[in-house]
Amino acid sequence: MSEKQAGTRGVYRAEDEAKLAYRVYDADNHFYETPDSVTRFLEPKYKEKFVQRDRLSVMQEGTQSQTAKAMTLEKKARTIGDHAVPEGGHGGVDPTEMPEMDTDIPVPGAMLNKLNAMRGMSSEERQELVDFYKTMEPAFYHRDDRLALMDRQGVQAAVIHTGGSQAFGSGDVELGYAATRAYNRWVQDEWGFAYKERIFVPATVPLKDVDLAVKELETVLSEGAQLISLAAGPAPLGSPFDPCYDPVWSRVNEADVPIVLHLGGGNYQRYTADWSEDPDAYYNVFGGFQWVTCWGDRPIMDSVTAMVFHNMFGRFPKIRVLIAEFGTVWLPYLLRKLDHGHILGRTAKWGGAIPGRPSELFKERCIIAPFPEENIRRSMEVVGTDCLVFGSDFPHSEGLPDPVQYAKTIEGLDEALIKTLMRDNLARFMRLDA
Repeated sequence: MSEKQAGTRGVYRAEDEAKLAYRVYDADNHFYETPDSVTRFLEPKYKEKFVQRDRLSVMQEGTQSQTAKAMTLEKKARTIGDHAVPEGGHGGVDPTEMPEMDTDIPVPGAMLNKLNAMRGMSSEERQELVDFYKTMEPAFYHRDDRLALMDRQGVQAAVIHTGGSQAFGSGDVELGYAATRAYNRWVQDEWGFAYKERIFVPATVPLKDVDLAVKELETVLSEGAQLISLAAGPAPLGSPFDPCYDPVWSRVNEADVPIVLHLGGGNYQRYTADWSEDPDAYYNVFGGFQWVTCWGDRPIMDSVTAMVFHNMFGRFPKIRVLIAEFGTVWLPYLLRKLDHGHILGRTAKWGGAIPGRPSELFKERCIIAPFPEENIRRSMEVVGTDCLVFGSDFPHSEGLPDPVQYAKTIEGLDEALIKTLMRDNLARFMRLDA
């Protein structure tokens, strides 16, 4: 994209670029971990047991056609990450014909449709845009570079989500918590839990063992954590809100820090064996059935239902919840279903009576980020606007390459309401001066 065509933030064409008179508060950002994100602070006695998994695919040796296929898959992995490609590409852009970042980092925004910045561009213009993204790359790894980029993007503050440590797959609980401790120390060293009150990274506190979870929780709280991550779906010992976990949530409630649920991981595929599906499949190879039933909607719907009918809201009245990268397509249906169950006299499993209508409890205690290309008005009809926040998913390939461009999806709304969604609601939730 030529300098003349580019907007002030360098991604979208000048005539298409959203413009706001204030900086935004983004509920869904990401960074990329460095290779030593666990090993840098891993205690020596665990280092031999820990194996750092390589995220990139390895090309298979074989026939020429197999090699060509592997090269295509490798290019796709570098362009959009490990995702399926729909017929016709994304927004009419075929990822296999796109430029690459020349690293293992996918091209920001390459999986978007309506908001795909590369729509209608020539191959030369696409290459120019990818070259521009490459100049952002230090900000994907380092906090001060990220703050400088946020300044250029018009982002005042962002919640930056992590993948967390993945060391529990071996079944070694002691190793898993050692890796978690090391990962949280790396987050503190590299990013900080609340860096300059602008970058907020949730601390990882797995629920594999209650005593060890409480111990790690106390550590991260003492180091200034202002958000605690929670995986969607059941915890290792049952519901995340089973009374066995009360020591964790009592401390979170006392500290008055929110919990954060973000898309990722999970093992809902284990339930699909009864539907002739592979219970050990990972999400990147999900077919349509597993993608619909295991990835996104069902885990968060079950988790919100547990918050209500396992009475987390009643037993822990100060706990607040941020839900990011699950969209809101499921939300109107679920809140109506929860209210219906409540009206019919369906009761909480623990903790006495539910302290109110489920939909009202959700609106009082939760904030949630609709996807960038979602019809936000459908959710507004059910939940209003106070619990809706914007999340860009920057810099992922399925996210916005320019966070402020989200405002284009809500054009036509009252300007004060746009500011509420783009800034004020998250600032209020995080108790920041807006």
